[in-house]
Amino acid sequence: MARTYPAVTFARYADDVVVHCRSQAQAEAVRDAISARLAEVGLELHPVKTRIVYCKDANRRGSGEFEEFTFLGYTFRPRLAKTGAGAFFVSFSPGVSRAAVVRIRRTIRSWRIHRRSDLTFPEIVAHINLRVTGWIAYYGRFYKSALYAALRGINTILMRWARRKYKSMKHSPKRAWAFLEDMAVRVPGMFAHWRFGVLP
Repeated sequence: MARTYPAVTFARYADDVVVHCRSQAQAEAVRDAISARLAEVGLELHPVKTRIVYCKDANRRGSGEFEEFTFLGYTFRPRLAKTGAGAFFVSFSPGVSRAAVVRIRRTIRSWRIHRRSDLTFPEIVAHINLRVTGWIAYYGRFYKSALYAALRGINTILMRWARRKYKSMKHSPKRAWAFLEDMAVRVPGMFAHWRFGVLP
């Protein structure tokens, strides 16, 4: 890339690469050149994952066969954004990928916290924050609302835990929710996902 296309920027992590081109013609030329170079060393581009993506936004209003791609757990695609003045526009920007959201949800369910009535509330807080803080630090940097869907389930699990832990809430989901809501009002910074904005 440095020798043949010095003006074309790109990002690479291991064997995943995103190349930024100014036109479809340039993208096709760079793709073919990369394919030829890889062939020289006995490698090839992935036949399915390698694609030319049209980065559609407020300034690029055309269309292409592909208009989104996923890189390092983020899906880049057209999203509604807001200017500092409050006006909405379409931006081609990243947000946590669907696959990452599914993976986070599965991990949360695997904790089976709602069955851990042996744990104290501080122990529950420590267990959740240890993991959720990392997800928020990585996936919450761009388009925060895309991560909300993955973290909402934590509040449901906490409600179910409270029902098993406290006899007064055993038969009342409404009372358990009220317990969580009251806790979130009194100590909003207790859980990492509450601080992030995912409140009960």
